[in-house]
Parts: sequence; C-alpha cells; structure tokens
Amino acid sequence: MRKIPMALGLLAALAAAPVAHAHPHVFIDMRSAVSFNAAGHVDAIGISWTFDEFYSQFTTDGLDTNGNGKFDPTELQTLANSFAKNLKEFRHFTFIEIDGRLIENPTPANARAIVKDGQLTFAFRLPFAKPVDPARTKIRFTSIDPSYYVDISPAAATPVSMVGAPKNCTHALARVDSSRPGGYNLSTSIRMTTPADDVLNSTNAAVVEVSCKG
Repeated sequence: MRKIPMALGLLAALAAAPVAHAHPHVFIDMRSAVSFNAAGHVDAIGISWTFDEFYSQFTTDGLDTNGNGKFDPTELQTLANSFAKNLKEFRHFTFIEIDGRLIENPTPANARAIVKDGQLTFAFRLPFAKPVDPARTKIRFTSIDPSYYVDISPAAATPVSMVGAPKNCTHALARVDSSRPGGYNLSTSIRMTTPADDVLNSTNAAVVEVSCKG
C-alpha cells in the first residue's frame, strides 16, 4: 500500500491550494440522496463522488495488496475509511445550511468505495443528530473544494434522489450569486471555528435545495 498514502495526501491537500492560482486537477461527478424518516423529516444526506479515470487510476494504484488481480472488499473498505478520516478536517468538502446557517457536519457513516469500469466512487452518509422538518425549515447543501483544485459537479443522470420523501416534497438545483452583498469567501469560512452564516452564497457551486409544502 505504498502509493495509497500518497494519493490520500493529495486529496487531503486539495483544500490548501492557493485559490488565486488553483484550477481543477481532479473531476468528480456527484450524486446525493436526501433521506426522510417516517414522519417526513430529513434524517440524513448521502453523498457519492465518482472520480475521473485518471485520478481513479492514480488512487487505486497499489490497492491490490494481496496481488490477486482485483480489488477485494477489504481493500476497498480500507481506502474508504482512509478517505473519510483524511477529509474530516476539510468537512468532507460538504456544506449543509439549515435556515441559512451553516451547521457542523454530522459524523459520516457507511463510508464505502467501489471501482466500476475503471472509475472510483467514494460514498458516505451524513446522519442528522436530530431530524429536520423541511416543511418548516429551509435545507440547502453542496459539495465543493474551496481551493478549486477539485471540480465537483452534479452527475448528468439523476444527480439528486429523495428517499422516502412525502409527495409534497421536492428538490431543486440552484447556483447562487457569489457577488451577493454580504457573501463570504468560502476558503476562509471553511477554516473558521464558528462557521459563517449563509456560506453557500459565497460560491457558484450547484446547491441542492429541499422544500416541502406544509
């Protein structure tokens, strides 16, 4: 596994690249799943990132530690656990707002990695400590690398799914106006002890907005 730590180090260092000089070197197709409980409240958000072929090859080079010519479940889980650990200090590049206030991320669960058709997918689940009623509360979230080293874009097919959602619930993909007065610089906000409010208005990233008619 000599090359795996190097790949993880690269991914963990993405948020440290200077914003003024950064441009995408890694490309990710993102899918997300908004999970509802029986009461119709949002209780978790699932995130799935599929990496481009080049980075997938780089990251999995050396992953076949037993030399059997394939990636076994144990090898893939080791990679997923390492990703989850290394990305913790960078909020897993995921930002969740409740009524315009950025919340602290829940502890990721069910981290897993798969390789299909030469591409690596890393997925994890963010369970809420307390379910949120989307009929009374505005929920928005996105994944973004504030250094702009990684391009995280919605997948072309089914970028967002609503799992167990009541019929009155919908979602929308929006791009907010980063020039809006009062917007924060995301690369600064990510390192703040107390996250800035309305941080998603600092980026043109694709933001998922969840709403349910009361």
